[in-house]
Amino acid sequence: MRRLPLLLLALGLLHCAHAPPAAPTGSAPVAAAAPVTAAYPEPAPPALRLPDTVWPVRYALELTLLPQEETYPGTVSIDVEVRAPVRQVWLHARDVQVSSARVEREGRGFEARIATADMGRLGLLLPEELPAGRARLVLRFTGRVERTRSQGLYGETEAGEPYLYTFFEPLDARRAFPCFDEPTFKVPWQLTFTVKESHVAAANAPAVREEPLPGGLKRVTFAESKPMPSYLVAFMVGPFDVVEAGTVGRAPVPLRFIVPRGRGPETAYAASVTPRIVQVLEDFFDQPYPFEKLDVAVVPRFWGTMEHPGIVAMGQPLTLIKPGQETLERRQRYANILGHELGHYWFGDVVTCRWWDDVWLNESFTSWLDRKTMDGFEPSWGLGREFSANALAHAMDTDSLVNTPPVRKPVASNDDIIGAFDNGTTYSKGAAVLGMLEPWLGEERVRDVMRQHVRTHAWKTATSDDFLRTLEEVAGADAARVFESFVDQPGVPLIQAELQCQPGAPARLRLRQERFWPAGSQGEQGQTWAVPVCVRAGTGSQAERGCTLLTQAEGELRLKAPGCPRWVLLDADGRGYYHSGYTRPQLDALLGAPAGTLSEDERLALLADVRAGVSRGDLLSGEALRAVPATAKDPSRLVVQHGLRLLKEVRVDRLSAEDRARYRAWIRGLYAPRARTLGWVARPGEDESQQRLRLLLLSLAAGVGEDPALSREAARLGRAWLADRDAVQEDVARVALRVAAKQGDRALFDTLLTQARGAKDRRERSVLLSVLGSFTDRALLAEALGLVAGSEFDVRETVDILSTALHGEDSRVQAWAFYRENFDSLAERMRSDELGHLIEGVGVLCDPAQRAEAEALLGPRVKRIEGGPRALARALESISLCVDSEARHAASVREFLRARGRSE
Repeated sequence: MRRLPLLLLALGLLHCAHAPPAAPTGSAPVAAAAPVTAAYPEPAPPALRLPDTVWPVRYALELTLLPQEETYPGTVSIDVEVRAPVRQVWLHARDVQVSSARVEREGRGFEARIATADMGRLGLLLPEELPAGRARLVLRFTGRVERTRSQGLYGETEAGEPYLYTFFEPLDARRAFPCFDEPTFKVPWQLTFTVKESHVAAANAPAVREEPLPGGLKRVTFAESKPMPSYLVAFMVGPFDVVEAGTVGRAPVPLRFIVPRGRGPETAYAASVTPRIVQVLEDFFDQPYPFEKLDVAVVPRFWGTMEHPGIVAMGQPLTLIKPGQETLERRQRYANILGHELGHYWFGDVVTCRWWDDVWLNESFTSWLDRKTMDGFEPSWGLGREFSANALAHAMDTDSLVNTPPVRKPVASNDDIIGAFDNGTTYSKGAAVLGMLEPWLGEERVRDVMRQHVRTHAWKTATSDDFLRTLEEVAGADAARVFESFVDQPGVPLIQAELQCQPGAPARLRLRQERFWPAGSQGEQGQTWAVPVCVRAGTGSQAERGCTLLTQAEGELRLKAPGCPRWVLLDADGRGYYHSGYTRPQLDALLGAPAGTLSEDERLALLADVRAGVSRGDLLSGEALRAVPATAKDPSRLVVQHGLRLLKEVRVDRLSAEDRARYRAWIRGLYAPRARTLGWVARPGEDESQQRLRLLLLSLAAGVGEDPALSREAARLGRAWLADRDAVQEDVARVALRVAAKQGDRALFDTLLTQARGAKDRRERSVLLSVLGSFTDRALLAEALGLVAGSEFDVRETVDILSTALHGEDSRVQAWAFYRENFDSLAERMRSDELGHLIEGVGVLCDPAQRAEAEALLGPRVKRIEGGPRALARALESISLCVDSEARHAASVREFLRARGRSE
């Protein structure tokens, strides 16, 4: 499952959704559906994980699915292996009314009584002992179509027509039908649906038979699937169009796109590139595509994108691109997200985590694989390096907080299951640690580890220990030791070095490690890791490379060349999962190295280390800002982009009006010249790689620096796009409209809102609405925020207004007041994962009074929200750290601006 792309996290947009708050565990009484007599045992529900005494081995699921109906009837037959005699069987069902449950064994059967418990636990109480051996459970039930949160079996309306979709990860298959809803239980499924004769039904496995039924209905029978857990079961029913798109894979299988009626032509780009993405993945794993078909199920929103075997779900905003609107951004997003989801076919579907504490095996591995997939698909895009750099930066930011768990997280509640899907650790950190192994062990060796892991555990489940055994077998005990030390404990190491030189002899580096903490953190020391420290040391542009495995608090690395190097880079290749702590002379020597000495990855790592020095209090922000001008001129867009992270300690909303003007003038001076050279519109024959640099520089020069000429052109282009979608490329128009909205008037606001109200396409409507959060006029912003609280639009389409306003220095106070007043009403309309993002988003605040307000508002509420307590703890910690940083760095920032900027 794809979490929110790292480039979008700051905009408050992820990766997956979960169930709404469960009833408090441990306190709800078990309720029986009928009075329990002496013939039946008292219900004894498991605490969380189902017992292994009854093990499913095959499902047969029959449903009648009519999209216009609010409920649907169904029958599920579950063949089970009874491993020890039992008087009660526990599985899952939530918001599903079970009308009967029958147990069949060796030609005879008996009825079970139904018992329910919180967290969707369903008990079958038996009138007699069920002995060890094979048996069958047959349950008849009625389910309910969910229409507001897109979870379980959910309904959406497109152009007046109702459609049905599913999304079950991690805990929502139980909302659609009774099942053993845990990843441990990985077995074949056979599905049969009764649907309207005119409707399309699709599922994981191919349809093998359609039979007409009375009343304009038909029965669709699907082949038995390959083994999969309940969270990967998927199906869709409705008046879809099916676009036949040829074949994919070494052993060719059919490729189809299943889209809402009339939207087939918008799949042209996706159909043209999907086979090549499959080929890249087959080449990496050296295995054929693992399923009998590939259906691309185009679901309504980005939410719902998911790696269902044989029927990958891809959101409409990603997949449906009108001919002529295939911008670079849209092409990259489709290829990136599809590559990620199909990568899960091996890391997640062929090999599945045994329990949710190891879901990082699915997510970290696939996030790491993204670099391989995109570099193999289109190396000119440079997305592989970008993914790695962003994952590393995001992971280490997250890992510097006290309230951050390890990659492998203990799971003892449903709340822990939701928390296991953590962007910074489950996705980014695991991927970054794998990335660290590559320059140390070699890319081919790491690839061989991943291939062997898949081959060893194909069509089974696996644990962290299973992977570590494979890692040790293929790459050695030290590799396993390194990986385990980073996966099983939280935190980022800080590596420091003292250079020791003797005349005529090779230099030595005395190395030290400790846990990195930002200044003001309440974190404790005492941890160590097994860290592969690789350095480059040299004089001028000549350098040697050396590595050592640092396993204790202190160690040594001997260089080979005689003499004393002038500079030492403590993270050769720039892929280490650690911060390098430099003294001021060491840092000055590195920053003064000749151009071209450091690779692009190394320059990115050095910038991250400078920022870490500021965060730790070793370097004042005003001093670090002196490094920004060089990044603004760097030919690498990534260096420009990561140079902006040095601006993080500049709290523009807390500057005086004069200093704010100086700051904007300084930003204009840095970025406007390059932005004007590139202009708003690409020139004929221009390399398209310049497009993302163009949009980055323009957003800085016009959006932050408020360059008058560029801002006027932004307003002109934005209005041109509103008048004619073909007049300006959408990615340019989106940036231009955000710039224009900062000084926008009522006419622009009304045009955006009117067009949003009339937009048929969800993606276009979301683009238009999101711009409204950039208005700084208080009355217009209040009207925009009112749309978030209102019912005119789906809150999933308007919440970006609040997120954008909360991140704006001119709108934050007003947005925070709205947040406090409307949190409860928003919480009633959002899933728990969406609320988690909303709660963690208050970490952008930087004021003691606001922190107290956040704690008072959210503290009593988060206990009822799955994942809420950790989200709030992180947000409050981030606010506290920001307050400390502001006190530490504000004076140096003011001094820097007054020395270099000028008030205008």
